Amino acid sequence: MGIATDAANEGNSTVGALIVVVIIGLYLGYNAFKRHGFRSRRVETKLSGQQLRNVFKKKVARNGWSITDDGNPMVAQSGLLAGIRQQISLRISEANGHTVGELAVILHAKKGFGGTAKAYTLRWRMNAFLSQVRRLDTSAKVTG
Repeated sequence: MGIATDAANEGNSTVGALIVVVIIGLYLGYNAFKRHGFRSRRVETKLSGQQLRNVFKKKVARNGWSITDDGNPMVAQSGLLAGIRQQISLRISEANGHTVGELAVILHAKKGFGGTAKAYTLRWRMNAFLSQVRRLDTSAKVTG
């Protein structure tokens, strides 16, 4: 009898350890997925710098966000009512006869244990900007 109980306890502890490892792996993978969504991006387009700035204002600085710096880089920031400050910047330059826009998150909040807070908001705003640029210029190249 004692042998069967010891084997059962050993199996239970192995299963428990495996569950903990899987949970940690899922947590780390999910956080990496969220961070990847708002990675810096570079778009090369035929649109002018002013057109890129207008798209940035319409697609990023909306619904509670505002432009806090209208220079180069142009910076959009979340409102204080959201409770967590976030910022996205757009740096515009010229290269090879094209306008280059470098879109980057310059401020985001982290939760306890290092997870990113409100990562989907950053992803949605960046993707809305890039989608609009692609609609206006079908030859635009996005990297990053």
